[in-house]
Amino acid sequence: MLPRPTPKPASPAPPAQNLRPALRVGLIAGRTLGLAAAAQQFSADNDMRVLGTSIILTGLGVTGFFAARAANAEQRTVGSRAGALGGLIAGLFVSAVFIAVTLVQSLDPETMRVLQTQVEQQLNPAQTAQLRAADVDIRTLTQFSLGLTVTCCGLGFPLLGLFLGAMGGGAGAVTNRPNRKM
Repeated sequence: MLPRPTPKPASPAPPAQNLRPALRVGLIAGRTLGLAAAAQQFSADNDMRVLGTSIILTGLGVTGFFAARAANAEQRTVGSRAGALGGLIAGLFVSAVFIAVTLVQSLDPETMRVLQTQVEQQLNPAQTAQLRAADVDIRTLTQFSLGLTVTCCGLGFPLLGLFLGAMGGGAGAVTNRPNRKM
């Protein structure tokens, strides 16, 4: 009787195959979180805006977790990579929706008046006097504030998605390890 050859362990999937499920999870989560970003923008209540931001940030981390699970990542580095990709894709969707809704809202004169009132409330009398001395109109400051918000959130959501997705992906890989008996 001949000895049986020992089976070779299955080779890990190439990186492109591991990241395909993460891409799919990122696309699905991005659409969902994009709806949350749009709903947050249309809310007038500050508490609802904070809740919307919390949902988006938590969702980016959970996206990374599910991306690592979908990629069958068993190592933290592989899970972090898959989670970072899923979070980045979701963050790009959130950013695009946030920018689009903000720009559409900026076309409404009533919304710009409300924003201008909010900017005026944040200024103290000394700052208002400085603006007048520099011949800067409050509308210019409001437009600058709007542009800064679009820029920061346009860059911030993808970067947060990358970071939080990688963290969630690392956690997803740890929970995806097969049970090992000693």
